Amino acid sequence: MKQYTYMMLKPDAFVDGKKEKVIQELEKYGLHVESSCLLEVDMEVMKILLDHYQQVIDEKGAEIDFTGKLFYTFYYNGPKYIMPMKISYEGDEDIITYSRRLVGKTNPVQADPDSIRGHFSQDSYVKADQEHRLVNNIIHASDSHESANRELHIWEKFLNL
Repeated sequence: MKQYTYMMLKPDAFVDGKKEKVIQELEKYGLHVESSCLLEVDMEVMKILLDHYQQVIDEKGAEIDFTGKLFYTFYYNGPKYIMPMKISYEGDEDIITYSRRLVGKTNPVQADPDSIRGHFSQDSYVKADQEHRLVNNIIHASDSHESANRELHIWEKFLNL
């Protein structure tokens, strides 16, 4: 049975040819990019990113200033591109568990060295906090089926779903 999830390449994936390497890595492990698009982050896309990350913004509150760091990341800190993706998988494992393991822990310094984040990012929460920005961890992967459905719905107009 074909399963689906949502992933998004983040701005740091567009440096040094990482985008192609990350997609090759996903495909090597049986994850298929069903639909994707390259977006330059402008105010319209920023509003969608704020909606996408609303739960994180609510959970972290003012102490983390996730919203401020989100704006800083996209307007002052390197590439301003993202790539939302609808991902499919036809293997035996649950796609969420499988894809999250392949992507690795959110904090790259804690990620398995063989994971995407462990291999392609050397950033950390400590360094990101010192620079008042979000951590550069290459890729977002939905953390539950509910999140995947919600995120696919949020990005559907760009993914032609």
